[in-house]
Amino acid sequence: MRSWNALYPDEGETCLDLPEQLQALIPVAEDTGIALYQRFTEAEAAEFLCIPTESLTLLRNQGEIAFIRLDQNTAGYMGYQLLQFLLGHTASTKLSRQFASDNDRIIRAKEVAKITGLSRTTIWRMEKAGTFPARVSLGGNSVGWKHSEIQEWLRSRETL
Repeated sequence: MRSWNALYPDEGETCLDLPEQLQALIPVAEDTGIALYQRFTEAEAAEFLCIPTESLTLLRNQGEIAFIRLDQNTAGYMGYQLLQFLLGHTASTKLSRQFASDNDRIIRAKEVAKITGLSRTTIWRMEKAGTFPARVSLGGNSVGWKHSEIQEWLRSRETL
């Protein structure tokens, strides 16, 4: 009889009837050394995710991570549930970083002038008049602007 912990069928056997979503986790499971249907205690799951047990409990209570109820006070986690959380969290973090690097990065005056086609003096005057995005202090005498705000300002100028 096949074990539910098996990741790949033996030669000549067919793969377990795993949903397509779980089939995609097989390479990740192999890389991390866990089986999709391996059961973890709360402490083991927290250790695998490298987070405190309290944080895992909070994630579970907020519905951020799937789990299995073992009894009224005990939760367990399957390997695939931990991998789905880990992959979802990693993807959203990468997406957030990409979004931040593309849209919310701070750009300096030279780049703002290049993007807008305005001189530094005109930018300063418009900013003081409240018709241009406010600068962000970077410390000392350094300032910059949020790229997303400059892009939004440019879009608003297109509709004028």
